Amino acid sequence: MAWDFAAQVHALTGFDADASTNTETGETYRTMTAQWLKDAAKEVINLLPPNLQKMCTATESFTSTAVGSEGEVLNTGKVFNVFAGNYEAREIPSSMKHKANDSDSLEYATSTDPIYYVENNKINVLPASLSCKYEELQFPTISFDDTTISTFPDEAEHLVVLKAAIIALEYQMAVEEDMQLYTPMIVNLKQDYLQGINALQLGRLIQPKKKETKKEK
Repeated sequence: MAWDFAAQVHALTGFDADASTNTETGETYRTMTAQWLKDAAKEVINLLPPNLQKMCTATESFTSTAVGSEGEVLNTGKVFNVFAGNYEAREIPSSMKHKANDSDSLEYATSTDPIYYVENNKINVLPASLSCKYEELQFPTISFDDTTISTFPDEAEHLVVLKAAIIALEYQMAVEEDMQLYTPMIVNLKQDYLQGINALQLGRLIQPKKKETKKEK
């Protein structure tokens, strides 16, 4: 049986992460754990380098519309690879959208040279009436008893657990007011967390320690 995220948080902190009973603040332990895991995943994703962020995307489709009638709402602010048909759209500032829609302008967009812009949390492509696709960074919903995160780089999953564990310890310290117990634990986990984030940002995976063979002993 796989070791779920709640069990990992519990092992790191002593917090009853999978309990269905209520905490001191009224929510169940498992509800709080799920929320902390979700918050941790958002933070980790935002800190990932672009090549790993692309593993956290979903492809969305829409039909482009005329300037002023934009309707495709984004879930997050990070977009990759916008296509209109078989042609990649280039990004322009939203302030240039009227020029891109003006056939007399040098910035005029065509079906073979499409553009896209983001305005008021909406994305649109010009010309209008084209079938469009884009990759969008999205944040996962995680349950306390999950053992893996879909559309998420495997090498970053342990960082989500570490961050959730840090939040759990901070919660326990606030409730129990025992700084002497929890402060060293938080410091150690934060060091591990930051080391892991830096390793991913620099493209240097932290390798597990090699097991000794009989000849090496």
